[in-house]
Amino acid sequence: MAVQAVPNNYTPPENFQNFQTITSKLELCSSLQQAKQIHACIIRNALPVEIYAKLLQFCTSTSSSADSLNYATQVFDNLQHEPTIFIYNTMIRFYANNNSPARAFSLYRQMRERGTQPNNYTFTFLVKACTVNDSLLGPAIHAQSIVYGIQETDVHVYTSLLNMYANATSREGSLAIARSLFDRMKNKTAATWNSMIAGYSRTGKIDTARELFDQMLEKDEHSWNVMVCGYTRTGDFDVAERLFNQMPKKTLPTWNAMIAGYVRASKPAEALALYRKMQIAGVRPDAITVVTVLPASALLGAIDLGEWIHMFVKRNKFDHNISVCNAIIDMYAKCGSIDKAFDVFKGMRELSLVSWNTMISALAIHGRGGEAIELFTEMEDGRIVPDDITFVGLLNACAHTRLVESAKFYFNKMQNVYGIPPKIEHYGCMVDVLGRAQLLDEALALVDQMPIEPNSVILGSLLNACRICRNSQIGEKVLQKLVQLEPLNPGYYVLLSNMYAAAGQWEEVTRVRNLMKSRGVGKMPGCSSIEIDNMVHEFVVGDKTHLQTQEIYTKLNEISSKLEFAGYLPDTSNVLFDLDEEEKAHNLSVHSEKLAVAFGLLNTRHDKPIRVVKNLRVCRDCHSAIKLVTQLYNREIILRDCNRFHHFRDGSCSCNEFW
Repeated sequence: MAVQAVPNNYTPPENFQNFQTITSKLELCSSLQQAKQIHACIIRNALPVEIYAKLLQFCTSTSSSADSLNYATQVFDNLQHEPTIFIYNTMIRFYANNNSPARAFSLYRQMRERGTQPNNYTFTFLVKACTVNDSLLGPAIHAQSIVYGIQETDVHVYTSLLNMYANATSREGSLAIARSLFDRMKNKTAATWNSMIAGYSRTGKIDTARELFDQMLEKDEHSWNVMVCGYTRTGDFDVAERLFNQMPKKTLPTWNAMIAGYVRASKPAEALALYRKMQIAGVRPDAITVVTVLPASALLGAIDLGEWIHMFVKRNKFDHNISVCNAIIDMYAKCGSIDKAFDVFKGMRELSLVSWNTMISALAIHGRGGEAIELFTEMEDGRIVPDDITFVGLLNACAHTRLVESAKFYFNKMQNVYGIPPKIEHYGCMVDVLGRAQLLDEALALVDQMPIEPNSVILGSLLNACRICRNSQIGEKVLQKLVQLEPLNPGYYVLLSNMYAAAGQWEEVTRVRNLMKSRGVGKMPGCSSIEIDNMVHEFVVGDKTHLQTQEIYTKLNEISSKLEFAGYLPDTSNVLFDLDEEEKAHNLSVHSEKLAVAFGLLNTRHDKPIRVVKNLRVCRDCHSAIKLVTQLYNREIILRDCNRFHHFRDGSCSCNEFW
């Protein structure tokens, strides 16, 4: 909408030449400091109120800083003349645009009390204040516009009201009011169509949104973007992709929306593939793209791409953006480069609470609990107040490094010092801490004392504790409760099967497997991925689909021979089949992580670490074998499983046999 013109119906003062000179200076003004100097000239020359309209217009249109906001407010409050409608509207718009709706509404009341009648611009700006801040005053402002006879006659006010109701989808009936306004509009603009489509899309009514979209005669870039975003939110990627491919011109926000949708749906490979297409199409990423695509790199452990994005960030000066830096820290941590993550953290000019939490959680999953505690202490020394997420990371750090007493200390400190009541996540961490330390009785007692009903996370940690303590009797009782909560989650059945298999109770293993089969629960296949030259390669147990299958299995046989010569014996205790030892050993030799390691030995330089990501917990045999492989081949191997990181080097692992 065009900015209203400054009214000219005033009598030129005697010092008209000064008025013209200062007006010209305001038009050339480029900083708030210059505006203050011009303000002094205005006061000295006793210029009329119209010049203040120009001054306020500059102050409110060039900056949204606190200084600009405060200065504009001071100028307005100290006016010696009654403000014009233009001045009132300038300030109302400024407050609406700067997240100060209360000031905008207060100024509107003051304006009416002083007898100044609002116009169409006034209501457009007030409605925007309601829209941006989801204010409950929206219907009241709507009613006021009707009282002043403006709503039906002004397309800008009408469109603003429709947009306000379409955005207020959390309030019952708002979308219906928006649709009523929309249906009554004689000349619908692209903005009104887009508002309605977006409203239906946000509330999950994607079919209605699609109907409106199909009715649009002239679809703009925003229309296409809204529909693509809507389908990615509902998880219907086939339709989203079809619309995306049909778009006459794909904008950067649409590319970002598609990538973000894939990441939300846990489809990182598709997200990275689309990011590469975006680069080929010559679309330049922005900071939002970086924050969107880095989690996909993190999920797949695609560090080569992550490092390239980091270099792109540096070249384009995005490294001043806190959200971008936090995403880079998370990417490096989840790709196994915890030291690089720490370097980024230490190099940040400004740290947010999210930065501290991300780094503490990163140290936790890498088994560096002591450093996580040191970082928390540094955070406290800097008077950064932690939140509940901070303590989740801290308690996880304790769980992965046997720091039982520290976990108890911080669990109490969270409540007694910081007044943060424990959430289900904190109880889950404590059960995990106690369970991993084989303190099963304490873990059971804590669950019994919980003021909230245990969920699947708590019971899952308890089941894992039973596995560690080899207590299948309690484990089966826990499993029964878990099955009631999540009857189709295969992980719980597998944990119980592992306990029975470790005890050699093959009839019980068969019973659990038959139970899974009767309930239609399929065991999630183990899958390991490895990135080579910006391409992610995935393997499952016994995989023979890769183009280099012959070379991989030749390398695997070489590894097995070297392990055997070094005196290594396969750990067959957790093979979930009643097979002879030779068959069990063969089953173990083709696990997905071993195939990925063999592929890595074939295709990476000797001075580069081999990085493998597995979707399940690494088995004990693979863990022991990979330790010895690092010694036999003088290689560093970094493996991320569903629980934590394992840094294998010189025949040992960073987890110290505790995972």
